[in-house]
Amino acid sequence: MRQILLPALTLAAAFPTTAEAQENSAEKTVQGESPAAGGAPADPEASEGTEDADADAKVDRLTLTLGATLVTSYISRGLVFAAEASVQPSARLSVAVPELDTGPVSDVSFHVGTWNNIKIEPTPGGVDPDDFNRFYEDDVYAGIAFQLAEDWSVSATYYRYGSISGAFASYNDFELIVTYDDTKLWGDTPPLKNFKLSPSLRSVQEGSRPNRRDALYLQPSITPSFDVDLGATSVHVAVPLMLGLSDHYYDGREGGTYTFGYFRTGVQFSGKPAPDTLPGLTLSAGADLWIPNTKVASGIDGHHIVGSLGLSWTH
Repeated sequence: MRQILLPALTLAAAFPTTAEAQENSAEKTVQGESPAAGGAPADPEASEGTEDADADAKVDRLTLTLGATLVTSYISRGLVFAAEASVQPSARLSVAVPELDTGPVSDVSFHVGTWNNIKIEPTPGGVDPDDFNRFYEDDVYAGIAFQLAEDWSVSATYYRYGSISGAFASYNDFELIVTYDDTKLWGDTPPLKNFKLSPSLRSVQEGSRPNRRDALYLQPSITPSFDVDLGATSVHVAVPLMLGLSDHYYDGREGGTYTFGYFRTGVQFSGKPAPDTLPGLTLSAGADLWIPNTKVASGIDGHHIVGSLGLSWTH
């Protein structure tokens, strides 16, 4: 299997250099994307001798995003990690580096952040609710994102997965996401407002995973999305369609490993409830349908629906 997946990963990394790439569209949706942080500094000639303009240029380099999502259960890559309802707070700081923009490369930024999963349902009997058992996962990450020739985006990120509660031993992930913005393919009359499919390939290589060989994970996907106007506001609707594939990430119920792990779909809604007074605030809600390979020990019997409700603030 690795002989198949490794060449596919190499192709995914090489293809953007010939077809010009970007991780997701530049529309800056909440998760899974690597939009440019802030904006490019003001034109030096326009701001020459103006201290306020220089200060604005420095501020525009930084984008801070704080968020929290409530989920009915925590499933990742098709495996159940926490059956209990959880809250998932996160923080991300992006630093735009326009000095690295050259040729087809633009919107270069570096990012650092943290992501956490905290169980909120009652703890099992016999477990002290005052200890750290609710803190299932506590991650930190750092990476780079950039855009190539407007239509492609690339994000490369190092993750360190940890658990304050000791639910699992720490390990590393190296993630590469390549996404194509197909907006222009629909011309001036798309079937729906701001419609696009956003085909994407996510690849993750584990590092130093305890007690088993490090797995390579691939997630091809398309996410049809569009906007719906509701009075003075607009709601973004996205329908993810994705597969989970790996060389030996998916352990069989009766031994062995499987290439195919799951199929996932659902619907996600997001929008800005107060675009004039609170332009940085985004609310989101949705439901994901996970359909696993029933031969895989995923913790899912048949199928599973996960509901989510989240908010984020970007400055």
